[in-house]
Amino acid sequence: MDCVSQAVAAVIPSIIGPVLKNIAYPFKVADNVKALDDPILKLSAAQTDVKAKVENAERQGLTQADLVGNWLRQVEAVKGEVDDIKRRYQERSRCFGSQSFNCWSNFSISKDAAKKLMVVQKLCEDGRFEDVAIQLPPEVPELLVGSEVVVPQEEANFQEILRYIDSDKNGIIGIWGMGGVGKTRLLHLVHNHYKENSAFDVVVKVTASKECSVEKLQKELCENCGLDRGNSTEKSIISNYLTKRNFLILLDDLWGQIDLEKVGIPLGLGNRLKKKIVITTRSKKICGLMGVNKSLKVEGLDHENALRLFNENVGGETIESHPLIPSLAEKVVKELGGLPLALITVGKSMSDKIYPSEWNHAIDRLEKSGLNELDEEKIFHQLKLSYDSLNTKKLKDCFLVCSLWPEDYSIEKTNLIECWLGLGFLDLDISDARNIYNPGYDVIRKLLSACLLEEVGSEYVKMHDVIRDMALWIARGEDKENDKWVVLDGLDQMRHKNIRWSDVERASLISYELMVPMNGKELPLNPYEYDELISDGSDEWEGVPLIPCDATRLQFVRVCSGYPFIATIDALVQNVSIFRDLEFLELRNCDLYSFPQGISQLVKLEHLNLENNHIKSVPDELKHVRNLRFLSLGYNSISLFPKGVLPELKELMVLDIYNINRGSSEDGEEQYWTCLINELRSLSKLRCLSINLQQPAHFRNLLELSNLPVRTLFLHYKNETDTLEIPSSFIGKVQDNLYKLELKVRSVRKLLFGSNYQSRLGNLEFLSFLMYELEMIEWPWNVAPEDLLPMLHDLFLECWRILDVSWTLYLPCLRTLKLFRCVHIVQLFEPVGGCGSGAIKPTFPSLIRLELELLPEMEIICDESITFPSLEEITIHKCPKLKKLPFQSRGKLKTIKIESECWERLEWEDNDLKQDLQGLVRDLWRRR
Repeated sequence: MDCVSQAVAAVIPSIIGPVLKNIAYPFKVADNVKALDDPILKLSAAQTDVKAKVENAERQGLTQADLVGNWLRQVEAVKGEVDDIKRRYQERSRCFGSQSFNCWSNFSISKDAAKKLMVVQKLCEDGRFEDVAIQLPPEVPELLVGSEVVVPQEEANFQEILRYIDSDKNGIIGIWGMGGVGKTRLLHLVHNHYKENSAFDVVVKVTASKECSVEKLQKELCENCGLDRGNSTEKSIISNYLTKRNFLILLDDLWGQIDLEKVGIPLGLGNRLKKKIVITTRSKKICGLMGVNKSLKVEGLDHENALRLFNENVGGETIESHPLIPSLAEKVVKELGGLPLALITVGKSMSDKIYPSEWNHAIDRLEKSGLNELDEEKIFHQLKLSYDSLNTKKLKDCFLVCSLWPEDYSIEKTNLIECWLGLGFLDLDISDARNIYNPGYDVIRKLLSACLLEEVGSEYVKMHDVIRDMALWIARGEDKENDKWVVLDGLDQMRHKNIRWSDVERASLISYELMVPMNGKELPLNPYEYDELISDGSDEWEGVPLIPCDATRLQFVRVCSGYPFIATIDALVQNVSIFRDLEFLELRNCDLYSFPQGISQLVKLEHLNLENNHIKSVPDELKHVRNLRFLSLGYNSISLFPKGVLPELKELMVLDIYNINRGSSEDGEEQYWTCLINELRSLSKLRCLSINLQQPAHFRNLLELSNLPVRTLFLHYKNETDTLEIPSSFIGKVQDNLYKLELKVRSVRKLLFGSNYQSRLGNLEFLSFLMYELEMIEWPWNVAPEDLLPMLHDLFLECWRILDVSWTLYLPCLRTLKLFRCVHIVQLFEPVGGCGSGAIKPTFPSLIRLELELLPEMEIICDESITFPSLEEITIHKCPKLKKLPFQSRGKLKTIKIESECWERLEWEDNDLKQDLQGLVRDLWRRR
């Protein structure tokens, strides 16, 4: 009995204590709330002191310590929470006088106040910092021009700009000089110097270009700063964000005056904040209109440095191939006037010229180009040497076509090649179905080698604006005023451009500002967003033809992302038959519900692209367009493809009916697709097919077609089944051509991927699994995934039940890996042994981009044995349980996109690594 008594006596205090404490809360509500007053005042004072110390340190070139930044954010949060407690207490008092008999309200407020008091007291203790800022090592500038030569002139200009930016003076810095002289390169150097470790809270670089507007700058700034407009105007959200921050905004290639106040950029507000803007422009007048506080003219290189840059691009072997060439090279350099762009491009064009006669010919042409010419045209004549050095007419034609995209536009390589295919510019061996795109990639490689194109990532290219201007000048017969080729990027250009449409042969209208990426496609914004963007009065264009009827010489028309042109595009669609000379017609993302009327009259048409519209049927009259080589109808709502149309298109080489609507019933679907697939037999010149299949019968029909050139395949398997096998016999029919494969299956839990080495997809570059019940992928027992998918570049997985994706570790060419809504994964990658000789293989040897979204159970990405030697960007979105990142060092990492709250939750064994990575973090921009 005594033992029981002792046990009870020991337990009762541990039970009674918490009970009494909770019982007391309602009766101590006033005391607990009042007890917060003094500590919160002390915390606010400490916060003010710390902020003052940070600002003073930043003026001396130091950077706020991460620990201090975290403390300041916590203080701000807890002050709001204390204000909320006091508000609730005051509202309770107003309702019931000095006493409240709402016991639950008293309990809740009192308990929250007591807990918050402990938090406030701990923050007061933690806020006693010895050092609030640190000195980061200076960034080594990244050189973005092909040359590695850094000349004293450039270094002097760079240092002068840095001195002004680092000074206490706020305002605008103007860098001006002729096109191609190196202004953009200087701006890149400045951006790279400050972007990761500086006293600036915000460092943003925006390309302005000729058609810059307040709206464009606002859009770019919101995207770069991760700002969500919500219910506010762009101006107010930008202004509110920048007013309290040190910022450096870099505006490249400005062609006109822009009202920065209308954009929302605050200048001259506050004495302790750095507010700097750097612009580049070709005109000193623009510097004056923008009210720059400091201007810097960028001159051409002196002869010694110009000769070094030129010789580097020609190559030592060519320079030394003949004793006369070094002196001839000096004469060429003298004619190029120290212009870096000309030195590089002309140097590349002379890299295979080993005879003095070739050099003398180039010198003669350069000397003639300088006679009574304007500066810009003289540059064009100089750069034209590179164009003239392209060794075939078709290569030159391919180059000129690149200018039909807007200035500073990133051109998708496959889209560019398809354009060349449609125009008949590529030399094709139609007997080899596998290589129809390869000649296009070879052309891109040659243009990159000649410095006439620049690579943007692995999938895009772009033209330097001066090179593009030169290409249009050539295409217009070396006459800038000629309207043979017209490139517009919205209604604003149409309003202000007086076009002689009777002279136009090629017209390209691309509203790239309204394009957003979606599943690898460029799709228009939602209609309500479009309405806001064109609220400035596009109604005036209602009923006005997009292209007037007198444009009878038109051979090429492209309209992409047609929302700005919707008021006028109907007239084009209804009257397209009047343009009898059309060879190329592209109307992508134009909100079309039917084919252009009178399409049968376009008997010269070779390229027709109507992607991403709402077209429901194909007219029978299409069979009369018998010269068609390229036909793309992907991403439409087509449910009827008339029998007998395809067999008449005997010249067809590329056919895209990828991801179109598939009929209204299973029986109708089966009949429709069976007929369509059978008609593909008659297309003897078909070398590239993009198609989607849904039923087992479709697969059987596909197997019956020998050498079917399937490039893109969407398999939407609707039958209920637990296991799906993609047989080796099926893969064997398409493996030589298949470039992109998308599998969408709802019920399958297990996927069997072939059974032997014959299942190898040697040319597959894009693979997508949308398999909601999939738990595992089974590979052939004797063949590793990296052997079956040796060329895979991009992989997208939306597999809700899958538990492991470690089979991706050794894919040799994988550049982008995206995982979406894999809701059961806890650890993403686990070490697995590679197949083959037994030697240890490096993991993810080529992975550049890793995107993880909606992985609610993921706690760890991988352990330290798995490395990412090439990773440049990682995106982590809605992964609330993630504890740590898998990096031991920064490596090649450039960007970490992650929600700020997720970043703060991460655990770190090495605080120095966290500090090193902090500058790479970009808070995710989430649209409301």
